Amino acid sequence: MVDASAVKQKVKNMPKRSRAAAHSPSHKHCRVCGIDISSKAEDRVCKDEDCIKKYDKDEKNKERLRRWMLVFFGIFAFLTVLPILAQLM
Repeated sequence: MVDASAVKQKVKNMPKRSRAAAHSPSHKHCRVCGIDISSKAEDRVCKDEDCIKKYDKDEKNKERLRRWMLVFFGIFAFLTVLPILAQLM
């Protein structure tokens, strides 16, 4: 179930967007909280410490997932090629 009070609190903490800012020609959105950030920002994350921490944690998790996928793909490929090589020998 969705905790309505948590959703209300999150919406309450988000910065308000004005109509003028909504029609900005060139901007990006924070990957974590979704607010508008400068188009010149290198990482797509705002300057809030919580957003930066969550973004860094997500990037580390993605890197770890990539490594594990590579390891399991290597194991799968080895186990697939091994019987073929055994037949050839």
